[in-house]
Amino acid sequence: MLLIDLIYNISLLLSLMVFYQVVVSRNKREKVSRKVILGVLLGAVAVVGMLAPLEYGEGIIFDGRSIVLFIAGLFGGPVSAGVSALLVGAYRVWLGGAGMPVGVATIVMSAGIGVIFYYFRQRYGSLTAVQAFGAGLAVHLFMLLLFLLLPNGVGFAIVEQIWLTVLLAYPAGTAAVCLLFQDYEEQEKTRENLKWLAYYDALTTLPNRHYLAEQVDDALSLCLGSGEKGAVLLIHLDRFSRLNDARGYDVGDRLLQEVARRLKETLAQNGTLARMSGGDFFVLLNENFASDSQLEQVATDWVTRIRAELRTPVELDDLKIPVFVSIGVTFFPHDRFDTPVQVLKRADIAMHRAKWKGGNQSIFYEQSMSVVAEQQFQIERELRVAIADNQLHLYFQSQVNTKGNVVGAETFVRWLHPERGLISPGVFIPIAEETDLIVELGEWVLHEACEIVANDSNGLIPGRLAVNISPRHFMHPGFLASVQHILQATGANPARLTFEVTESLWIHDLVDVTEKMHTLTKLGIHFSLDDFGTGYSSLTYIKHLPIHELKIDKTFVQDAPNAKDSAALVESILAVAYHMNLQVVAEGVETREQADFLSARGDVVYQGYLFCRPEPFEQWVKHLTE
Repeated sequence: MLLIDLIYNISLLLSLMVFYQVVVSRNKREKVSRKVILGVLLGAVAVVGMLAPLEYGEGIIFDGRSIVLFIAGLFGGPVSAGVSALLVGAYRVWLGGAGMPVGVATIVMSAGIGVIFYYFRQRYGSLTAVQAFGAGLAVHLFMLLLFLLLPNGVGFAIVEQIWLTVLLAYPAGTAAVCLLFQDYEEQEKTRENLKWLAYYDALTTLPNRHYLAEQVDDALSLCLGSGEKGAVLLIHLDRFSRLNDARGYDVGDRLLQEVARRLKETLAQNGTLARMSGGDFFVLLNENFASDSQLEQVATDWVTRIRAELRTPVELDDLKIPVFVSIGVTFFPHDRFDTPVQVLKRADIAMHRAKWKGGNQSIFYEQSMSVVAEQQFQIERELRVAIADNQLHLYFQSQVNTKGNVVGAETFVRWLHPERGLISPGVFIPIAEETDLIVELGEWVLHEACEIVANDSNGLIPGRLAVNISPRHFMHPGFLASVQHILQATGANPARLTFEVTESLWIHDLVDVTEKMHTLTKLGIHFSLDDFGTGYSSLTYIKHLPIHELKIDKTFVQDAPNAKDSAALVESILAVAYHMNLQVVAEGVETREQADFLSARGDVVYQGYLFCRPEPFEQWVKHLTE
């Protein structure tokens, strides 16, 4: 009978576990509520088990409530144990009889030992099979000791009959149920952790894009019903990737955590803050407004408050890191077909427009931005095809000395689209610069220039060919290997090449830049500093780097004859070049007045429309031989 009672109670507990898993724990309830419900259910199971007990007369009964109450304490802690003990104890008091005090004591003892092991698990982790058996043994050993307190010595007789089964089978049953519940609990924790990771960012503990999208979806439904509008802000940390590159991801992560903390404190209960990837944070404002102007004012106020909160530099160890942000703002719903994806996309477009304008700005979305973004996406997609399908062409512009002789040329890339005709470099070069397309484009230009140099067996090309190298291309890990491979594949003489670089290259890894420049110089390649005077213009760099030529930016050249400031700057550049034995190329020379101004002040090489426009190679060579 004892074994039947044990099997009966275990079956009830297993049924409860399935019920609790399917109906209760999967619902969105607070942990305390779950524990109260678990306590009620376990108490009910214990009461059901007590409906068919082993009876020893005079109100003395034996049942499997000890296992149930121990499980309540073990997995629900004090809350579940208290609720279960209260229910079962009340029922046992109602039953009455001589065994009632011992019965109540057994209830309290079983739940209490369960609570003790609950805290044991909190500190040391899950119970092993041996520990679970030991816990069950302790419960039932104390239960037998309590039985000895029954009146008239009845307890001694009962213990003599049941002790072996109770101390072997019941601890084993307790351990089995404990391990089953424990296994389910671990699965449930894993499921909840996966759910948390699906909706929250592990680094900042903020909601992520998926969570925000659901919130935006709810906000859209609310606004469509009320006729009001809401706002979303996308906050981008400017130059965050540069911090990661310079100081490592650990510093970057700590900066993100501090920014998240500040934004959370600033926003408080006024909206939902979520972290996207990298240094991007979304804000969904809680308030909705019927008036666009009112909503714009509120959004502007929040932008101001966010900037004010981030204005103080973040202190990390010995670093004080200033935080600059580009913020994109969009309203919703745009129309009755608006979706969360479209809302977040509009905020992203506005944010990228703020970045494109130099960063540290705030831009409100306008419909025209989507048109521009779509055009840029189309250009990027078609440019990839253009590189592979030979739609690109190399153009040449002569460089002429003061005697009128061509002493070199600069190469330019042009895109002849099969449907749209000639596309301006000002359209596709900036788009290529934002992606690794600039690497492919740069390699194509260099390969074509080297092919032409290698095939110039008749010596038609005077001097060197200048090829523009973007900073992103130069800093690419495979840049040196790519240049060496192209030179070897084409057989071009590197001494016929000049690489034009800009001063923005210096902001990257200067050691790496220096090593690459010296390696290429040893091959015979010269370096020209393009747009000199518009960037960092540090003479220290010119002194220590293998620079052979300075190119005066066309804005200074064209203003020099009539503007004193530009004239003084040009004269200073010519003086520096003279003393450092550097060649000077003046670009953008379009009038005789500009050329005369330059020639009167130094030995200058001209480049501009006054002498030659960029033109295809065959046409350029034809003009050379005329």
